[in-house]
Amino acid sequence: MDFNQLEQLGDELRGIGHKRRQLVEQIYQEVREGDQKSSKQLYQELSSVSKQAIGIIQHQKELFDQEINQM
Repeated sequence: MDFNQLEQLGDELRGIGHKRRQLVEQIYQEVREGDQKSSKQLYQELSSVSKQAIGIIQHQKELFDQEINQM
């Protein structure tokens, strides 16, 4: 198993997690201010970032599955 690849994926996932948290905070603020258009745009961005996070998690799982299947 390539630990560097797993470490890189972990770093990407942490970065995306941080971005998701920022977006959630922004969405919350926009909703409180009543700006539905902006909050919808931010939600679409959150959805996209979430899909990226899911993709990274799936990739990590595949790497571990491959390693386990080789044992």
